[in-house]
Order: sequence, then C-alpha cells, then structure tokens
Amino acid sequence: MWPIAAAWADHGGPLRDVPASPLTSALVFAGLALLVGAVVVVVIAVLTRKRPGA
Repeated sequence: MWPIAAAWADHGGPLRDVPASPLTSALVFAGLALLVGAVVVVVIAVLTRKRPGA
C-alpha cells in the first residue's frame, strides 16, 4: 500500500483549521467586495467630476 499524504496543492493550508463557518466567510467576503466596489465608485466620481469654471 502507498502511504496517503496531503496534496501539495492543498490550498486550505493554515486556514483549514480556522473556526469560522461558511456563512461567516461568505458574509466577510461579501462585505469586502461591497467595500471595494464603493471605493471604486468614489474614485471614479472624484476623477470624472467637472471643475467649476472649466
């Protein structure tokens, strides 16, 4: 028999043992995505606004 070991491409790595539920992870990443989207909108709004007298 061949010994079975963890795959080298196991992307879970150190995060595998984190005591967070999938729902918590989903909410955190959704919040981060919303924050990044808001920052992009604000940056675009600031860069494209018309200056008075121009």
